[in-house]
Amino acid sequence: MGVDLAALPKNQTGACTLSDGEYSCTTLRSDEEILQYIRDANPAVIAFDAPLTLPRGRCCFDDACCGTRKIRECDRMLISRGHRVFPPGFSFMKQLTLRGVALRKILEAEGYRLIEVHPRTSMRILGHADFGASPRTEHERDACAAALVAKLYDEGLAEELGDDEGVIVIPKAPMK
Repeated sequence: MGVDLAALPKNQTGACTLSDGEYSCTTLRSDEEILQYIRDANPAVIAFDAPLTLPRGRCCFDDACCGTRKIRECDRMLISRGHRVFPPGFSFMKQLTLRGVALRKILEAEGYRLIEVHPRTSMRILGHADFGASPRTEHERDACAAALVAKLYDEGLAEELGDDEGVIVIPKAPMK
């Protein structure tokens, strides 16, 4: 399963299940809708297009509380490979990160396996992927890409970048 999480529940969250090569997409909004969709599908792996961890030493984004670190090692690793990512501590990413962290805690407590992905980076690595007629929106398309990375991860065909601070999963580069 892939989830292209929106920072705010009023905005569209794309969700996609991938089963037997078939993509099935939907648009969700509230945390309750997202959690119910996941529980109903009961996927082997859930790939979130959203930061699922805070930068090391942070418990929130109040600089007076826990410092000013905005970027994680996994973000640095992707950037060093030439990929464009927005780290969790950037102003417009803070709400998305906090929502992702909160959902991760709930889902991990329920026993789900979650990974953090970056669909645009993944599609650059893989080249164009055909998701069929399923995705109706950009968010659903990114959720399809995330679902594909979840499948590759489950099959051992993905690479983990990062450390105990956070990990981003990307596909292994195709053999030439």
